[in-house]
Amino acid sequence: MKSSLTLPEAARALGVHYMTAYRYVRQGHLRASQVDGQWRVARADLTAFRAASRPARRPGAQRARTGTGRTVPTRHRGADWVSRMEACLLAGDEAGALGVVESALASGHDLYGAYLEVVSPALVRIGERWAQGRLDIFEEHRATGIVMRLIGQVGPRFARRGPRRGAVLIGAPAGEHHGLPIAMTADLVRHEGWRVSDVGADVPAEAFAAAARRTEDLVAVCVGVTMRSSLPAARDTIAAVRRETPDVSCFVGGAAVASEHDALGLGAHRWASSPRDLVAALETLARS
Repeated sequence: MKSSLTLPEAARALGVHYMTAYRYVRQGHLRASQVDGQWRVARADLTAFRAASRPARRPGAQRARTGTGRTVPTRHRGADWVSRMEACLLAGDEAGALGVVESALASGHDLYGAYLEVVSPALVRIGERWAQGRLDIFEEHRATGIVMRLIGQVGPRFARRGPRRGAVLIGAPAGEHHGLPIAMTADLVRHEGWRVSDVGADVPAEAFAAAARRTEDLVAVCVGVTMRSSLPAARDTIAAVRRETPDVSCFVGGAAVASEHDALGLGAHRWASSPRDLVAALETLARS
């Protein structure tokens, strides 16, 4: 007996249409791998999928409803969402990428999990592939564009209703072209009830400071830096912001800022080691 099946064979074994089986794979419910450009499903994974799909009474078994109203099997939050997201982004499959996010949310992830444990790691893998010369630049740019549009679709669903808690200005300094981390962080901060002014990436220091000066009820400014070459520009930005708004807390974070010591050296009040850390720090500010 073969240890794995082609996707059409797996579909027949499940008694579903090929495209239904492909949707299960694309959304991360049915584990599969590509061999010579063809999807293959291990028999053990097919058995596990069947077990998860049955109406079961054992703890942890569940079914989730998607945004389309269909009921699909879900197993646990440990499904390989990152690989599924990566595959969809590399294929330019925007609908599939949205389906992965929907399924991850249905399986128990919150917005933080969807962004930080599914989408971001997939983008990191794609960036690493490009840096190694294994991808063309158009593939990396296409993946980035897809994720930007996904954020636009998913983020507003999690906006908190009711009165806002004050304004937070978020952006990246001149020369920093990575706007996606800024957009995701802005969504997560907005999710906690803050009014967010997202000025994006590659913002000159004086323009960043002007945005801070003109933002009403400003509570904090957050500067994101992913490239070490952008650190001098980040230092200039923080200095300009602090001159304009000396009483406003200034945070700095991102892949290029490795420690609290580095953050203080750039002139910030505090290091935001992650979006979660930033949200926790803002919560502390709100209570003070």
